[in-house]
Amino acid sequence: MDNIIKKLAELENELKKPFPTKDINKICEDYRTEFLNLPDVVDFYEDFRYYCVNISGTLSYVLGDVINQIPEGQIDMLYKSFFEYYNQYEFLEGQIANYHHFFQEYKTHEQTRKWLLQLLSNNHYPFKRQNLYTKINLK
Repeated sequence: MDNIIKKLAELENELKKPFPTKDINKICEDYRTEFLNLPDVVDFYEDFRYYCVNISGTLSYVLGDVINQIPEGQIDMLYKSFFEYYNQYEFLEGQIANYHHFFQEYKTHEQTRKWLLQLLSNNHYPFKRQNLYTKINLK
């Protein structure tokens, strides 16, 4: 468990890098037709920002040693990757490596998300659900 906390602490600085706004704008431009076919309420920028903020916020609870104060809904969102949670963007999943800054941000947040879930599942957190390992693929 201490090893995971150490890894998460190291990733904390990575999560503070500038948000990949230029890449997101480029993605929206490159996939304009696909985005136009989505409902008007869909906002790729805001959805990705929310996904990142949820992970960073959860990390702050963990590193602040107040795991018991993490809102359950915040933990629930950690069960899925960005493309699982926001499946309307699945057309992008195989293409994001073409957008370096976005891809790096995505990979860093995904690794953080997986380590957070691993830590929370091993930390006697009172989950009222089935085992986390049956819900996610921890690598």
